[in-house]
Amino acid sequence: MISNHVLAQWDSKAGALTPRDRRRFAVAGCVGLVLVVAGLVAWNSGVVVPRLSALRGGEQMDELREDRPGWPELLVKEGRVVINDGHLPVTVTAVSGASPGLALRSAGVHLPQVIEPGETLPLTLAYTVTDCGTASETIDLRIRVERWWGTAEVGVPFAEGESPWIRGPVTSACEFAESRMGR
Repeated sequence: MISNHVLAQWDSKAGALTPRDRRRFAVAGCVGLVLVVAGLVAWNSGVVVPRLSALRGGEQMDELREDRPGWPELLVKEGRVVINDGHLPVTVTAVSGASPGLALRSAGVHLPQVIEPGETLPLTLAYTVTDCGTASETIDLRIRVERWWGTAEVGVPFAEGESPWIRGPVTSACEFAESRMGR
């Protein structure tokens, strides 16, 4: 047991923050909160990374071409509409894409193109099915954009609410090719 006499000798404010230290911590906390909010706003606005999404648009077509005898080329065309979901315009300088069993041939648009906020860029993707066994239903789309501070390449996912195809252009193209080739 500690006597009251010993307790009275201890400083009751020992280890407590001084008013100056409390102000410093409060200011540091406010600055940190402002930086986090500013970072989230910048990220969501498209300042840091362009905010793009895609919708399915146009018709899907498949075509079996024989450029060389015995070497058929299975070509799929798919319409997509790219939407600028950010708050800044983006200048599209290149379109690329690849998925297992698929190779992008063209995007059907002359580049560079500027997409203003909320605006769209219609694309007609033409890609070759290189392997029906491993091909996915759609090609993964990537877009390179120019900004005054540099270049960025971003993936363009489908917009929320876009339902995936149960039977898409690749499946129907592969079935078409198999029926034509007699397999």
